[in-house]
Amino acid sequence: MIYLDWAATTPPDRDILNKALEESLESYANPSSPHVAGKAAKMSLERSRASFIASLATLAAPGTIDPRGKIAFTASGTEADQIPLLSLFKTLKKKRFQGSDEGGEVHLIVSAIEHSAIHAQAEALSQLGFSLTLVKPDSDGCIRPSKIAEAIRPTTKLVAVMTVNNETGAIQDIEAIGSAIASATSSLRLPKAPLFHVDCVQALGKVPFTLSGGQISSAAFSAHKIGGPKGVGALWHATPIDPLCVGGGQEEGIRSGTENIFGIAAFAGCAAAAAAAFEWRIAHARILEARLLTGLGSFSGAQVVPLSRKAGDLRWSPWIVSAAFPGLGGEVLARALSDEGIAVSTGSACSHTGKAKGRRILDAMGLPADIAFSAIRVSFGPTTSPEDIDIFLQTAGDLYRRLKT
Repeated sequence: MIYLDWAATTPPDRDILNKALEESLESYANPSSPHVAGKAAKMSLERSRASFIASLATLAAPGTIDPRGKIAFTASGTEADQIPLLSLFKTLKKKRFQGSDEGGEVHLIVSAIEHSAIHAQAEALSQLGFSLTLVKPDSDGCIRPSKIAEAIRPTTKLVAVMTVNNETGAIQDIEAIGSAIASATSSLRLPKAPLFHVDCVQALGKVPFTLSGGQISSAAFSAHKIGGPKGVGALWHATPIDPLCVGGGQEEGIRSGTENIFGIAAFAGCAAAAAAAFEWRIAHARILEARLLTGLGSFSGAQVVPLSRKAGDLRWSPWIVSAAFPGLGGEVLARALSDEGIAVSTGSACSHTGKAKGRRILDAMGLPADIAFSAIRVSFGPTTSPEDIDIFLQTAGDLYRRLKT
C-alpha cells in the first residue's frame, strides 16, 4: 500500500511508541496517588510535558510563543479544539445565572474552513443561543484578516481560525489575524479582546506556527498527526479556562481524568523527533510537493485546488495537496486508487457523514460544484518517497483517462 493520506492519520512511529510503552510499564501508578509509585508516575508525566513544551519552542516560528502558555493534555485534538468553546459557554451561562451583564448576547467568529471539531461545535452553540458569524476565505482558501476585523462587534467573545487547512493545506496568517483582532478591539473601544483559538493540528511538526504573546489565547494539537497514538491531544492555553468536566482536577482542573502516561510520553517523543528533523522534513516535503504539482500539471483536464497554487509557495503546507479531476467523482477515483493499492481521500476523515459535508470547505472557497465534487486530497509524510508520488501520478492518470465521463 502506498499511503498518501497522512492528513487523516499517520503511521505510528514504532520505536517511539515502544519506548513510551516501556515508560508506562515502569510508571504504571496513578499520577495523583501520594505513594512512591504515584510520585514516579507524576514525574514521568511532567517530564513528558516539559519535553513537549520544549519541542513547541523549536517547531514554532522563532519568538512567537507566549511564555505564559501552559499545556493540558487531552483525549484528542477534537477535545482540545472544543474545550475553549465549551468553557466559554459554561463561564457565560454561569455569569448569566449570577445576573452579570456579561452573560448576555454572545457572538462567535469562526472561519468557514475550520475542521468539523470547531465548525460543528460552533453551530451547536448557535442552536443554544450564541450568535455565529462564519467568515469565508478568498478563492485561494486563505482568510483575509480584514474580514475577521470587520466581523468583530462588542459582544464577540471568541474567534477561531485554523493555522493549516486540513483539506487544501492553505496556511492562514495567524499573526496578522491576531493583529487585526487587536486593532478592531481598540477601534471599538472594547474593554478586552475576544479570545482567539487556533487549531494547530496540521501545523505541528510540519510548518512553523505562531502562538503570539498577547494575541492567541489557546491552540490545539493532536498526537496521531505526527506518528503518535490516537486518543491523545494537547491544549496550549495562555488564559484561564473553565474545566470541561469536573472530577479529580487533573491537568490543572481543565481536563479531569487519570492521565494517559503512555499516550502522553509517545506524543512528547514524536514532537521531539519532529523538532530534531524539522528542517529536513520541510525540505523533503517541498521536493514531494514540487514533483506532485508538476505531474498534475501534465494531466489534461485535471487541476490543482486552488488553481493559483505553485510549488514552494509559502501560503500552502507542502504536506497537503488537493486536486480536481472534472468528469470523475472524487470518491470514485479514491476508491479506484484504493483498489490499485494507493490510499488518498476526498477530504477530512473526521467529517464524512455525508457527501455535502465533505465538500463544505471547497464550497466556502467558491469553487464550482463540478470541481468540488471531483476533488481528492493527497497528503504525505517523512517516509513518503518520490517514487510513491510517481506511482500515484501514473496510476491516477491512467484511471482518469479510463473512467472520466
